[in-house]
Amino acid sequence: MINPGPAQLQETLKDQSVLAIGLMSGTSIDAIDAALIELTRATQPPARLLHWLEYPLEEELRQAIRLAMDPVQSSTPHLCQLNTRLGHAFANAAMALIQQAHINRDQISCIGSHGQTVYHIPIADPTRGWITPSTLQLGDPSVIAIRTGIPTVGNFRQADMAAGGVGAPLIPFVDAFLFHTPGQACLCQNLGGIANCTAISEQGEILAFDSGPANMVMDLLMRRFGAGMRYDRDGNEARQGQIIGVLLEEALRHPFFAKKPPKATGHEEFGEVYVDWFCRQAPAASWRDLLATACELTARSIAQAYDKFIFPQFRPTDGIVSGGGVRNPFLMERLRANVPALRWRISDEVGIPSDAKEAIGFAILAWATLNGIPANIPSCTGARIPVLLGQIAPVWQSVGHGSLLRKSWAGLDVP
Repeated sequence: MINPGPAQLQETLKDQSVLAIGLMSGTSIDAIDAALIELTRATQPPARLLHWLEYPLEEELRQAIRLAMDPVQSSTPHLCQLNTRLGHAFANAAMALIQQAHINRDQISCIGSHGQTVYHIPIADPTRGWITPSTLQLGDPSVIAIRTGIPTVGNFRQADMAAGGVGAPLIPFVDAFLFHTPGQACLCQNLGGIANCTAISEQGEILAFDSGPANMVMDLLMRRFGAGMRYDRDGNEARQGQIIGVLLEEALRHPFFAKKPPKATGHEEFGEVYVDWFCRQAPAASWRDLLATACELTARSIAQAYDKFIFPQFRPTDGIVSGGGVRNPFLMERLRANVPALRWRISDEVGIPSDAKEAIGFAILAWATLNGIPANIPSCTGARIPVLLGQIAPVWQSVGHGSLLRKSWAGLDVP
């Protein structure tokens, strides 16, 4: 089914341009990505990055986030406090972005904040204690809205899950808005902690899903063995290793890879516990061999996902890739080698800086929500119906003895 939302969103920009901020913290837990964009039909793609920054997270806060992800060690008070602390961290990132961009914050229509995912349960699994599908992102949007004075949309995944979806991926709407040209099929691949792809047909039909780990396993191996390095800069360490064939084949038997879309995953499947297993399978191997094998696992699992789920239905000739993985030349070499049918281009080449892509995406999703446009895609998430994404934290100011909504969605003042 063709989703009308991306075209409807372009229509909101017919006679105006809009400034919006997107905030994103991913599985690497290194920094908050903050992007200030202009949404306009005057450019192609219809979004222009005005300013971007990586707002670093202090080590103590990173450790607090990792603790929150541990179902054994975490606690209710810890989660409660971290939600507010992260709200302030995201607000700080937004304020730093505004200051660096030399923009008056009254010019900014909205903020879209993904928050920090600490746990994601896409499908119930009583054997693991997962009684109901659910998700938790921390970073209170109300804190962001009050601190910045800008209406903020957060908690994007919950509505899709309430409608029976797996809460991911959400960026396919953004991919269609930014990159689809009627009459041309395209494929968008994100290489964050998790690899997710969006295939768009010539007519605008969309299929998207998480295919498995991208940088997550490699980054965790580097943190264990890389002498203080948090990631494999330029893929130099993996390039020195040898792929462990037996381990690779065993890793590719993970049931997630065979599961049909819609599907989503995260550190619950491919985090520390998985890396423990990965290392135990080849106890005599060097850590660089493990790293090379993890890199090949990313490229091979993406290729197999295309062969199983995309190429039988879609025939794109171009692949647009974004995310931190594009800065790893060795991973990009392995991706090109495993998927030679596509002409790969980094999203920077088509006007969307890859490092800022996901933050840009949540600014776009916020604007869609504030204009009443459903932005989940049921064919991708498994939701029963299209729904508005996110919960809106408006901004109020006192006026005499009453209150007034100073800034609201679509730029309106509402009493």
